[in-house]
Amino acid sequence: MSRKNKKKFNFGPITIMILIGGFLAFLSFLLEKIGFQSYLTDSQTFETTVVAVRNIFSRDGIRFFFGESVSNFRALEPLVVIVISLISVTILEVSGLFHSLFSRFKNVRPGLITFVILFISMISSVIGDYSYAILFPFAAILYKYINRDPKLGIMTVFIGVTMGYGANLLYTYQDILLGQMARTASLDVLGNYTFGNWSMIFMEVTSCIVLSLFGTFLIEKRLAKKIRRTEEKEWIYSPKALKLTLVVFAVFMVLVLYAIIPGLPFSGWLLDSRADSYMEQLFGADSPFREGILLIFMGIALICGYIYGKVSRNIKSSKEYNQAISLTFQNTGFIFAGLFFFSLMISILEWTHIGDVLSLKLINFVGHTQMNGVFLVGTVMMLCLLITIINPSTIHNWMLASPVVVPLMIRANMTPAFSVMIFKAADSIGKCFTPFYVFLIVMVGFLYKYDTQDEDIRLFGTMKKIMPVILWMALVWIIIIIGWNLLGFQIGIGTSSNL
Repeated sequence: MSRKNKKKFNFGPITIMILIGGFLAFLSFLLEKIGFQSYLTDSQTFETTVVAVRNIFSRDGIRFFFGESVSNFRALEPLVVIVISLISVTILEVSGLFHSLFSRFKNVRPGLITFVILFISMISSVIGDYSYAILFPFAAILYKYINRDPKLGIMTVFIGVTMGYGANLLYTYQDILLGQMARTASLDVLGNYTFGNWSMIFMEVTSCIVLSLFGTFLIEKRLAKKIRRTEEKEWIYSPKALKLTLVVFAVFMVLVLYAIIPGLPFSGWLLDSRADSYMEQLFGADSPFREGILLIFMGIALICGYIYGKVSRNIKSSKEYNQAISLTFQNTGFIFAGLFFFSLMISILEWTHIGDVLSLKLINFVGHTQMNGVFLVGTVMMLCLLITIINPSTIHNWMLASPVVVPLMIRANMTPAFSVMIFKAADSIGKCFTPFYVFLIVMVGFLYKYDTQDEDIRLFGTMKKIMPVILWMALVWIIIIIGWNLLGFQIGIGTSSNL
């Protein structure tokens, strides 16, 4: 086949999502006709229910698709998060503040910059998916001002946040939820097992450091050379404006910190006082801080950006300030168009139950295996990776898998905490391989926004570009998981991989 003919099949990201959505719709029709179904065990009552594939071409399916499509797009959380983040970052850039802060890092070794961005991306999972929306534009602008291609910064953030979901320096709210489900699933086998907040901390910290170091080496050797550099615009630098802005920023940070410290006079008003642990108070579902963190970020950015821009004369009037904010949505067309078509694709996947039934089939198949040791660890890890590719919803997938996986691992003399760690590692890897992960689409959208060389950016082309780094980092994850089990080290405070 000639090069010219090959290009005919090189579809763009939106076309790919439309084709996948059409394939899922046809698959729902086919699987519903053959009665494709599986069984779900409730993690609390242990009652079993039947989950069957639903046909999107049925009367109910058509009513859902046309009646809920706009609502599903409107309810897509990354949509609002990205808008707020773009407003914040744009005003900080247009004011010249980012140039003033970042340009001084031009002479820093590229590998050190990559390590810092990768490490920050990994530990940023403590604030959940907000980390993508904040770090994508942040890293892009940093790389632009140190004369590296912004697209390399965007890809580094995606690799760091996604591969680092299972690694951190602190326990996260997600860890609490996963631990609670693991404990519930273990009750019928162990009875009195206690899952502490720090039960996986040793393994998480080690993974975070090892993956950051190894990932930096891979990105610099395999990815950075494929990305072209960009040029920067001239800005007015003002030491006076910078000092004043930093003072104002420090004041805001003191106020925010006081608002999330419990036990002091009039403090803690951004915490959920009804929650038990501090991390739940800070990042729980009802926490004012979790809900308002991006609003706080935007407020500080707008004020600090205005102060620096006004004093430095990068922004000469309120009219220019408002015009600067209007630049927020420059070159962002694909982000929002991509999210719309993604919402259509994912709504078909979720409504038809194709992902759930396929995942449950795999889970129940593995549940009947008689393996032990390393073979069981590898099998469970592959299972969790596959169900993440089918549907990259961390909490939902563990809700499906934990009633089967946790007792299976306990019978093989492995702790529920180690089961969670296996799932988290596989979940991190799986998110990098699936077109159903919303932040993969967001990453491609940001690549379009910060592309100054009119490159032909494509969904699978982007995945192919980062895949060597992903595959090697996935291998590191597997070595860490299996090696920890073989050596029998403690994975956290008072917790080992084996019972």
